[in-house]
Amino acid sequence: MSGLEVRSGGPHSVETEALIGEAVRLAAVAHIVAGWAARAAALRAEADRLATDPGSASAADGAPAAGIDLDTAHAGLASAERAASDLSTALGLGATRYVMAEGLVAGLVEAGRRVGAGVAGLAASGLLLPAASAAALALGPIALGGTLALAVDPDRHAEAVGAVLARHGLPILSDPAFVELVRVAADQADELLAGLFRAPGLFAIGPALDAPENAGLVLAAAGVVGLVTGSRGLRETAISAPIRTSAPDLAGQGGRGADGAAPVRGIADLAERIPPSDARGPQVRIERYDTDRGAHWIVYSAGTADFGMEPAREPYDMTANLHGVAGASVLHDLIGLPSEAAASERALRAAMAEAGVEPGDPVIVVGHSAGGMVAANVAADPDLDVVAAVSLGGPVAQVPTGDTPLLSVAHGEDLVPATAGSGVAAGGRIEVGRSLGALDPGTGGAVPAHSIDRYRETARLIDRDDDPRLAEFRDLVTGFTDGAAPAEVSYWRVERAADGRGR
Repeated sequence: MSGLEVRSGGPHSVETEALIGEAVRLAAVAHIVAGWAARAAALRAEADRLATDPGSASAADGAPAAGIDLDTAHAGLASAERAASDLSTALGLGATRYVMAEGLVAGLVEAGRRVGAGVAGLAASGLLLPAASAAALALGPIALGGTLALAVDPDRHAEAVGAVLARHGLPILSDPAFVELVRVAADQADELLAGLFRAPGLFAIGPALDAPENAGLVLAAAGVVGLVTGSRGLRETAISAPIRTSAPDLAGQGGRGADGAAPVRGIADLAERIPPSDARGPQVRIERYDTDRGAHWIVYSAGTADFGMEPAREPYDMTANLHGVAGASVLHDLIGLPSEAAASERALRAAMAEAGVEPGDPVIVVGHSAGGMVAANVAADPDLDVVAAVSLGGPVAQVPTGDTPLLSVAHGEDLVPATAGSGVAAGGRIEVGRSLGALDPGTGGAVPAHSIDRYRETARLIDRDDDPRLAEFRDLVTGFTDGAAPAEVSYWRVERAADGRGR
């Protein structure tokens, strides 16, 4: 057992598709058997005619027996035709009812979440003062003691305070229940605010903007603050031209660099080649494969390198992340935000163009964290020939990738994928989940389940899993390169334009 949970096909399970497929096949069988029954009936009629014809040699003692055999064959075939037809109808109706019931349940759950979030907002507005007072009474002495300790001897007590926060605060971020709360909050932020401010009109914000409410509302708030104060926080900017760089230090990634790259043999190889999230290093790796069908490309995107709220030089930052999750919606026009894609996505597209990727060239896009979101957004572009995409820990649930194969891998303790909400239907999406169990935040960052090393472990498990959906995706990846090593490997770095002029 690999410990992986595999889902596909959006909200409808693959079993439904199998039921419909069997219903179609049984209908075809019923049609064929009906033809055989008709032939048996025709032969029976011909046997009767010959048996009653005085001049026919068939008017012998054996003719009645042949007629009985044909009657038996006709009755059996007719019965088989009815059974196949009835079973086909039952399977079709069953699949249809299952889809309808699943949709009804999903609708009821969504309605419950929306109402619950609104009620929580209404309750929160009334309980805000009592809750704040209770928190002050309970935590006041602790906070006061910590403040005094830091004031008296900051060097001695700062480490102790940090240790307490790490022990009691950071583990919450990796709690699967908290991760699920983040996912629900990502979908229902407008309902919560509607209840909190008693403004029913806010209930329609999320659906009207067609964007995840958490990212949309944060960007809206940033736009309003920017208009009032002139702040550039969370406002997108132009990017500079891509610069080709040397390979990063990949000693911990199997020794793969710009020279001597091995053929891709599975998802683990893709995960190993994702560039590290380094504020000074290249963000994009591009491999060209020369196949009998022309140039094929695999593009790798790093994750977030700058967690600041105001864009500086790094396009893989929180500003790009929020714009990437929110996507292009009417929100940008309403508050004056740029309508172009997130800087990280524009950086990857610019690097692809500089590397020689032509329109119509087949591409596979792979990324970790924000890079996974970029990969999904690029895969959703109908103007590109994206054969497949892989997201490791990326917030991609809301990206409408349609039938383009997308392997989305998320750990149960990783809150980053949950920031995109519960997701939209996408027929080509394969979701792989894995629970890592209890984790120590002190050894793997604030969210250790989000570590690229953890996702590389999961990628190796995916390569060993015998689930047919994963096997088919692996075959797609390995067949994409014809089993050959890349003819060229290049690394690219893109920065935000310092003067605001750029792409």
